[in-house]
Amino acid sequence: MMKDVLLGHFKHNLDPKNRVAIPAKLREDLGDSFVLCVAPNGDKCLFAYSMRSWEKVMEYMRSQEPSKQHTRRQRRLYMYAEVVETDKQGRITIPAEFVKKADLVHEVLITGMGERVELWSPERWDEMMQAEYGQDEESGLLEPPI
Repeated sequence: MMKDVLLGHFKHNLDPKNRVAIPAKLREDLGDSFVLCVAPNGDKCLFAYSMRSWEKVMEYMRSQEPSKQHTRRQRRLYMYAEVVETDKQGRITIPAEFVKKADLVHEVLITGMGERVELWSPERWDEMMQAEYGQDEESGLLEPPI
């Protein structure tokens, strides 16, 4: 298996204690503890980064020129980020505020996005896909180079 490339698309239930199972396939690269944050790009979802990937995010943030806009980006990113740990069943507990911001209710759609994992409400995912791609989800696909 390719290391550090997070792939796949899964649905898991969110229990009453805000716990969700992270698929073993993704846990292998995320690790037993990883960073969970509210999507800093404004999407109604959560991002999960392995510690190695989070370090790359932090390096990028440190490399930016100081500005009011950069300070706002830092606030948005860091104030809604936490290190989470998986339990023996491979579940994480999502902070209540994160659950609310991502509109998570009963199910969580978990999708690998290369360097990160995204956690979505299936309804928000469908809305985003409709807004981004309309009826044709394949319109945004790229041709592989080989």
